[in-house]
This record gives sequence, C-alpha cells and structure tokens, in this order.
Amino acid sequence: MIKHIMVPYDKSESAIRAFEVAVDLAKKYNSSISIVACVHLQVPSDPYFGTAYAETAKLLEEDAINSISKLEPRLKESKIPFKTDVLEAISITDTLVSYAESHQVDLIVMGSRGLGGFKKLLLGSVASGVSQHSKCPVLIIK
Repeated sequence: MIKHIMVPYDKSESAIRAFEVAVDLAKKYNSSISIVACVHLQVPSDPYFGTAYAETAKLLEEDAINSISKLEPRLKESKIPFKTDVLEAISITDTLVSYAESHQVDLIVMGSRGLGGFKKLLLGSVASGVSQHSKCPVLIIK
C-alpha cells in the first residue's frame, strides 16, 4: 500500500510532471505527500566567504520555500495531506535517500532530469543515484 509519497522538487519541468503524477497517485491511494527541496551549497574553505555563504544559503532556501508554496493550492484543492521540507545538502542524493528512510516513505516520484549541472545520457545524476540507493520504489517521470 502506498501511504506516503515523496516528491523531490527543484522547479524543473520533469519535477512539475512528477508532482502531477504524485497528486494522481495520492488521490487513488489516499496517500500523503512530502515535497522536498534541497539547497546544495559548497561549504567555503576560506572563512572570508562565510558571510556570503550564509546569505546565499538563506536566499536559496527562501526561493525553495516560495517555489514549493506555489504547489500547495493544488494539494489543498485535492484534499491531500501534505508537508514540505527544504533541506541543506552536501549530497542531494544521500539527503533524499536518508529523508525517505527516516520519514517512512513508500514511494518516491521524481523527475528524470533536474536543473542541476551536466546532463547524463539517460537519467540525471540525482534520479539515477536515488533509484540505485533507495530502499523504497522510485518512479521516475520524464
């Protein structure tokens, strides 16, 4: 049974499509949804950049919160129980897999390619990593 669906969200087209699929599945199975955004920053090695790092992290977190909030009306309209989380991550893949395990996620629905750096031939590196390391099923949406 699918009681809890996790949707990693990064504003990409495939993440938006994954969100819509997750909403349809949640309606069918009476599931809750967790929308998770990761803020990925490289920690500066020079203390001089510490203030800039903190400011950048705050701006990225605010942007992620704002982006996720635009999805909430669709969930409320569909009467789907949901929660949202914005997480700081050194490794987005590890953070998503860990979140799924610690929050008893039954299914991860995610886009095949995000807004990240270089594209892989078949799947984005995060989608590939999550599908390889997750203990629960992963539905990847193109």
